[in-house]
Amino acid sequence: MERLSSVDICRGIAIIFMIAGDIPAVTVVGSIKNFAHLAAPFFFFIAGVSYELFVISRIERHNSSIKIAIETFWKAIILLVITQGIFFLGVLLFPSRYSIGFNSSVFLVIAVGYLLSIFIPRKLIYQIPIIIFPFLLSYYFNNSIPSMLFFLFGKSFPLIPLIAYFFAGRAIMIFYETINDFQMKNENILIFSALFIAIMAISFQLFNIPYTITTRSEILGFLLLVGIFICILSLISVYQNKIKEYDFFLSPFERAGRIALSVYFAFCALTLVIFPYLNREFIGNFDPEIQIIIYYLSIIMILLITASIEKIWRKVDYKFGLEWATRFGSNYLTKFTIKVFGIKT
Repeated sequence: MERLSSVDICRGIAIIFMIAGDIPAVTVVGSIKNFAHLAAPFFFFIAGVSYELFVISRIERHNSSIKIAIETFWKAIILLVITQGIFFLGVLLFPSRYSIGFNSSVFLVIAVGYLLSIFIPRKLIYQIPIIIFPFLLSYYFNNSIPSMLFFLFGKSFPLIPLIAYFFAGRAIMIFYETINDFQMKNENILIFSALFIAIMAISFQLFNIPYTITTRSEILGFLLLVGIFICILSLISVYQNKIKEYDFFLSPFERAGRIALSVYFAFCALTLVIFPYLNREFIGNFDPEIQIIIYYLSIIMILLITASIEKIWRKVDYKFGLEWATRFGSNYLTKFTIKVFGIKT
């Protein structure tokens, strides 16, 4: 199955917005930071879509369900080992910024999504309960979260209920598969999602429901955001080839999306080492208007530099990057597991 550029574009948009929200700024830089908290749920959603495309590609290669499950398991383990290893390194180098223990992160949520997907059948009737259950669980505990479960609910990227966005991505891709539209070109879905967003937005206004960063962890906010995500994915899928300036506007996001894991952790290193120094020694001395300009220029530069690196890195198949490590490692360990345990696939 060929790689879908629309999925890479959406992943690139999500990762750039996540970076925009994490860039340390010494002044109020505008509305983009207010929208940055939408990026992580979007990233989870696209991760769910990508996982389903991965499964479809393996089925097209006539891989058995057992082999797919083993490869999924190793993808999750490698992702957990890499991300937790980086956090452990952060504890050693920057003890004031990181705490000892199992750290929650964007990639922890995705890894758990992989592990749960091994046991959940690829049918909408099974996906819907797993989407709803995290919100019921979160509502049940509410403000009385047991200390031993605080890790699941109370971190920057709480596993519960944000895992629901991953399975929402799986569900929409399963739906596309049922209507035999792997390229996601059905305009009716675009129209329906746009109407759904309008209804949800009107409901928020009529009932005076405020939208804050915590709303993404509530069922109404979840429904609104998933509608927006489906609309964005469908819009890009339907119209990307009809956009005259596609290469200029969307190609950089597509390239960033192909190396999103590597880009994010490279940026985390910059936020720890480079950005604080620049803010303290240089940018903090500028007028607020200049600081805002520098902030937006930084986002553009990160996007363009990322796109340039991807274009060169692609020639060696992204060797030694996180994407390469996950893909190569899971493939090798899957073959090793099947050989050692004599599993028939």
